[in-house]
Amino acid sequence: MKNLIYIAVIALLASCSLPQNPNFEKNVEIAKAWFADFESEDMEKVAAYFADEVEYQGAFYGMPMMTTKDQVVQYMQGWHDAMENITYTPENFLPGVDPETNLPNGSVRTYGTWKGVSTASGKSFEAKFYHYMTFDENGLIINGGDYGDAMGIMMAVASDSPAVE
Repeated sequence: MKNLIYIAVIALLASCSLPQNPNFEKNVEIAKAWFADFESEDMEKVAAYFADEVEYQGAFYGMPMMTTKDQVVQYMQGWHDAMENITYTPENFLPGVDPETNLPNGSVRTYGTWKGVSTASGKSFEAKFYHYMTFDENGLIINGGDYGDAMGIMMAVASDSPAVE
C-alpha cells in the first residue's frame, strides 16, 4: 500500500507542470536575434532591443547596475573594442519566472559559450556564461544581466609581460 501511495504522488507531481507564458517563444526569438546582432557588432541594432530605462547587470567584479540604454550599449561596445570574432553558442533557452510570484513571466534565460580573440594580444578565449532578459509588452529588454568570469577572460587574453631579469 505504501508503494502505491508513493507511485500515485509521483504520478500526480509529474502530471502537474506550470503553464508557459504566451510571450516566451516570441521572446526567445528576440533573444536569438539580439545575440546574432551582437555578434555582427551592429551597435545600432543592439541598442534597439533595449528600453530607454533598463536595469542591466554586467559581468565585471564590482560593476554597478546599469540603468540606461546608453550605459548598456557602452558596456557592450567595450567588449567589441577589446575582442574580435565574438560568437555565442547557446546550450539552451529557458523560461524565467517572476521573482515575486514564481510564475512564468515570458523572460528568457540562456546558458552558453562565448568565444573570441583579443584585439590587443591575439589570444583566444572560450568561456561559459549565463544571461537573463526580461521584456516589456513591446518586446524591449527592460531587465537583464550577464554572469560569467569576465575578469578571467581579460586576464587569459592579456598580453604576455616581458620577463623581469
